[in-house]
Amino acid sequence: METKRFTQFGTVIVIIFLPLTLIFAGIFIKSGLTWNPGSIIPFLLFWVMLLCLLTFYKLTITIDAQHVSFRLGIGWFGKSYRITDIKSCIPVTNSVLTGFGIRMLSNGWLYNVSGLKAIELRFNNRNSIIRIGCDKPEEISKLVQSLIGNAGSNVSSTQNRKWVNPLWIILLAVILLMVTLPLIVETRVRISPEEFRIMGLYGLSISYNEIIQIDTVPVIPAITLRTNGYALGNTLIGNFKLSDKTSARFFVKNGHPPFILIRSENRVSVYINFRDKRKTRDFYMRLKEKSLP
Repeated sequence: METKRFTQFGTVIVIIFLPLTLIFAGIFIKSGLTWNPGSIIPFLLFWVMLLCLLTFYKLTITIDAQHVSFRLGIGWFGKSYRITDIKSCIPVTNSVLTGFGIRMLSNGWLYNVSGLKAIELRFNNRNSIIRIGCDKPEEISKLVQSLIGNAGSNVSSTQNRKWVNPLWIILLAVILLMVTLPLIVETRVRISPEEFRIMGLYGLSISYNEIIQIDTVPVIPAITLRTNGYALGNTLIGNFKLSDKTSARFFVKNGHPPFILIRSENRVSVYINFRDKRKTRDFYMRLKEKSLP
C-alpha cells in the first residue's frame, strides 16, 4: 500500500515556546554575547526553549503495510510498531488534564502536541496502551484496523523500533554541566610579585599599588540587583548592585565567612572567599603583606 502521513501541528506548544525562545535570545544578545554567567543562563534557557520547540512543534504519524510509526518535531524522538503486534486502534478523546508532550498514563503512554483527539493502540503481547495525538483519529483508526485485518492474528516476536537522537541527550548533559559547574569549581587565584589575578569567569587582575583597602568582613553587603553575574545556591560570581547603590564584584561562597573586601583605585569593590576558612585567611594575609606597607 502507499505510505500515508498525518501531521498534527502543535499550536499550543508554538504559542508557549516561540515567544520564550525569542525573549531569552534577546536577553542573551542584549548581554553583549559575552561568555559569562550573566549571559550563560539566558543562553542555556534559550537552547532549552528552542529544543522544546523543535521537539514538540508537530507530530507526524506514518502508516505503511507493515508499521504504524510516529515522530515528534524534527525527528529526534519517535517510535514504530509492527501491524502484526497491534490488537486494535480506536479513536479517543483525552482529558483536559492529560496535557501535551510525553506523558505517562495509568495504563500506558501519551504522545501529544495539540488538542484532545488521539488514537489508542492496544497490543497482542502486552497490556499497556499507546495514545498518539492526531487531527484525524477516525480516519487513522479505520486505516490501521483494515491493515490489522489483512495481516491476520499472528503475533510477531520482532521488537518494535524506537529511536532517540543522541544529540538530545548530549545537549541536555552539556546544559546541566554548564549550569552546575560554577557551584562545584572553587575560585582560583594567582599571586605574582606585582599583582594578583582571579582566574575564570569575571576574572580580573589588580596591581598591589592600586589597592587602597584590604579587610575581612563577617557578612557580605545586601544585594539588590544582579547586573551581570551568576547566582545559584550559595555561589555568587560577577557584578551585583548593592543596597547602598554602589556596585561590587563577587567571587563568593556565601555561608562560609570570613569574606575578603578589596578596594582599589578606579575599580568596583571585590569580595572573595573560599569554602576553607584557612585558605581565605591565608590569601588575605598574603595580599595584605604585599599591598600594604
